[in-house]
Formats: sequence, C-alpha cells, structure tokens
Amino acid sequence: DRAGMALYFSRSPIPLPRDAGADRLAHMAGLFPAMRHIGIYAYRVAQLNRFVEWPAAPVEQLEALEQLRFLWNQQRIHVAEAAAQVPGGVDTEADLQRVVAQLRKSSRGS
Repeated sequence: DRAGMALYFSRSPIPLPRDAGADRLAHMAGLFPAMRHIGIYAYRVAQLNRFVEWPAAPVEQLEALEQLRFLWNQQRIHVAEAAAQVPGGVDTEADLQRVVAQLRKSSRGS
C-alpha cells in the first residue's frame, strides 16, 4: 500500500488484469514493473509464538507462502525496495557453479 505495508504475496504476477491479453500484459509491465522478492524478516518472540499457534491460512496453503499466515491474522508486514542492487539467486546448477567459482576466486584473494 502507499504506507509500504504488504497487501498480499504470491508466486504469480500481481496485479494481473482480469482481461489481459499479451498486449495488455506488456502495458501492465510498464505500470507495475516486476520486482524480485528478497525476504529479510524480523519478528518479536511473542509474535512468533502466536504464529506457530495459528492454523495455516487457506491462502497460505494455496500459495505455499508463510507470510500469508501473518496477513491472514491481521499482522502487518512492512516492505521496501533494497538499498543496493541485489545479486542473482542460486536456483539452478549453473547458478551454483557460478557462486562456487566466485567463492573460490575470493578465497584465493584473501
């Protein structure tokens, strides 16, 4: 929202226009550029104790995203853009090999 609080999390693009065709999706990308999610979460112990007592939320089960359990239980989550460029993730074998090579290179230099 305008205050920087999460409204929803999804593994799918959001918002997704109901009547979007390929040309409309391209237009939407200009209005809502895709952003990569890097989650760094800080919780109070009391809040975590409540979290584990709540049953999994229906939307959490659907999306397989535990953040949705907090939102389902009226707990707000602040979101913000990263202060610096975030490096690529490690999602494939090629990504892993790239990171291993970078680590080997940096360990030789120190």
